[in-house]
Amino acid sequence: MQKLHDTRIRIAGMLIQNIILFLFFYLPRVTQEHEPVLKILLWQLLFTFVMWEGTRLAVRFSRSQFTGLKKQGSRILLLAFLVVLLSILVGCWHVWVEFLLGFWQHEEMNVYNFLYSIGMTLFFCQLIAAVYECIYYLLEWKKSVTVAEDLEKRNLQSQLDSLKNQVSPHFLFNSLNTLSGLIEEDPKRALRFVDELSQIYRYLLQSNEKELIPLDQELEFIQAYFYLLQTRFEKGVFLIVEVAPELKVYLIPPLTLQILLENAVKHNIISETAPLHIRIYSDNFNNLLVENNLQKRSTAVFSNKMGLVNVSAKYHLLNQPEIIIQENESIFQVQIPLISPKIHAHRNS
Repeated sequence: MQKLHDTRIRIAGMLIQNIILFLFFYLPRVTQEHEPVLKILLWQLLFTFVMWEGTRLAVRFSRSQFTGLKKQGSRILLLAFLVVLLSILVGCWHVWVEFLLGFWQHEEMNVYNFLYSIGMTLFFCQLIAAVYECIYYLLEWKKSVTVAEDLEKRNLQSQLDSLKNQVSPHFLFNSLNTLSGLIEEDPKRALRFVDELSQIYRYLLQSNEKELIPLDQELEFIQAYFYLLQTRFEKGVFLIVEVAPELKVYLIPPLTLQILLENAVKHNIISETAPLHIRIYSDNFNNLLVENNLQKRSTAVFSNKMGLVNVSAKYHLLNQPEIIIQENESIFQVQIPLISPKIHAHRNS
């Protein structure tokens, strides 16, 4: 069960509860019935301790069964049931012990006094439980706000990185460098290269403000993007796309595949003798898998490691399942959940 760091609350709460019990319930026994004050105080301390620790145990158990704000209703119902059950047991125990201490006469051991004791116990136990639940709610709310702020920061960082990718001087320099070589060697390929490059930047501008985009549009963009890579690396890189036709209407955050292809090219050796094979395919569970053979560079490439983090953050913001990253000695694979357009439209409505 969940630990409660509540030492100060317990001490302060028991102190306040003892004062209330003494002033409103036990003071007449001292002033009118002349019961010893020490006897009253010791019994109060024991009674308060049992109520507080019993309620505290119920709080811990209910939290272990239903954690977080989303399960708050179920947790409160379970806690209410446990508090009522605890109040009945402790209330009856309270009457029995006070009878042994001489506070009750035999003829006073009736249903009314038992109900009175149970009611008093229930009042205090509910009050204790409410204090714990309010504190728990505030802490969970603060935690959720912190998580939301963190995701918002990731989203802003993702948008910034996407913008940086769009105007990446490194990417533009490599593209223009390749183009300058093609103009002299193969003018026809140079013309196609310009067309593909313009298609890439058109897609980047159009998709920048969109949250999701159909998979077939992302794949069309990737074909243009890969043409530039293949023109640059020639037989050093290959791409296979095997996606079920019915999944092409599904949605995906824009530039997701571009980030994964860029990641593969950046961190692996690419040559005609050791080509990089990239495969994009779908499975039977509406997932898109992007994998490549692993042949890491001998010298580490500088990376801020934000590519995969940004993809993951986008899925967090969309309340979608996590992306799954798997790596072994020969394969690096990223599994991306595809988003059903019907479900997405229903959520937005």
